[in-house]
Amino acid sequence: MAKDTMESAVPFSFTRFFEGRTRAWGVFEDRRGRPRLRLEVDMRGRFEGDVFLLEEDFRYHDGRVEQRTWRVLPQPDGGFTATCPDCIGQAVGRVTDEGVEMRYRFLLRTKRRTLSVDLRDRLYAMDERHVVNRASMSKWGVRLGELSLFFEKA
Repeated sequence: MAKDTMESAVPFSFTRFFEGRTRAWGVFEDRRGRPRLRLEVDMRGRFEGDVFLLEEDFRYHDGRVEQRTWRVLPQPDGGFTATCPDCIGQAVGRVTDEGVEMRYRFLLRTKRRTLSVDLRDRLYAMDERHVVNRASMSKWGVRLGELSLFFEKA
């Protein structure tokens, strides 16, 4: 493998991993590395024809709850496009040597306002039942923070 790739990357298929039930937990850190938000997510993924639906139920440490459904269109090369009500335009997912990278613009609702932010998700398969996600969030090119999520198949 090239020098900038993980030595023993596990092949990763987005739809294969998220089909069925998956659970996640993680933390959002601001740009200074301070933990700002802890969360848990229960997910259910299934195909309806050619469209993969990923339903997400979020529970935040402050008591808030949120639901989101992604509509994912798999591509022959293993990549995909995806949309959800909070996504501005389409998310584009592509396969890399290390896993999957997804880029998109998103409407982030905070306690005070709604922001349009850019997200870059990197998903790394650890094995068949576990995936790590690092999501970098920015606005106008300025890094706002990083979300770390750890997924486990139910």
